[in-house]
Amino acid sequence: MSKIDLKKIRVLVSSKKFIFDYLKKVIKNNNFNYRTFGVDIEPYISSALIEIFNKEGFIKSKKDYILAPDKNYFPDFELKVLQPLAIEYKSGNKVKLSKGKWIVCKNSNNDMGTLNTWLQKIKKFGDKNIYYIFVVYKINDKDKNIIDIQIEPFFRFIGLSKAGLLKYREKDGNLRPKDFDEPSPIKSFKQFKNLFNSTIIYRSKRIIKKHQAILKSVELK
Repeated sequence: MSKIDLKKIRVLVSSKKFIFDYLKKVIKNNNFNYRTFGVDIEPYISSALIEIFNKEGFIKSKKDYILAPDKNYFPDFELKVLQPLAIEYKSGNKVKLSKGKWIVCKNSNNDMGTLNTWLQKIKKFGDKNIYYIFVVYKINDKDKNIIDIQIEPFFRFIGLSKAGLLKYREKDGNLRPKDFDEPSPIKSFKQFKNLFNSTIIYRSKRIIKKHQAILKSVELK
């Protein structure tokens, strides 16, 4: 990785306070709804990143970055300098409405990408050039606050299952996040890669076993 690529990652990681203060002002001056906040805040994150990278000389024109045109596009922000840097936005509310009452929740249950799509993402950007900006907030009937801004390589936000594999939803292979206050259980890309391979095999075997049982149950006697 070149010195320039290392510098832009250092700039991104060290921008937590700037983004935190930026979004604190945004949330104070706007009337956000807790249901749509995660989507509504994304343009402001992009504005903050453009300001940061412009100041550091990485953005000189609109050709130097790409903003996701829709929710299905990855990443939310791509800095196109030498090796492109992929930055994806995630957010989670520390409280949720349950049976008419606001309760504390440990996990945002975000979509962290499917097992199938991660191979393509890593092939395109490399294992060291995909980062998440995770906005932890609290919005209910009384409060609206930004609690924390977390910026880490993508794999550090993924949780582990009771089986010690990547946490995922079986029907579509969608990876799930760790709890808000839990230290990352995945410390390196090498660890993620090993877990990724084991999880794919584990999920495939479970699906095959279920389908074999289904086929057996519908056989004509």
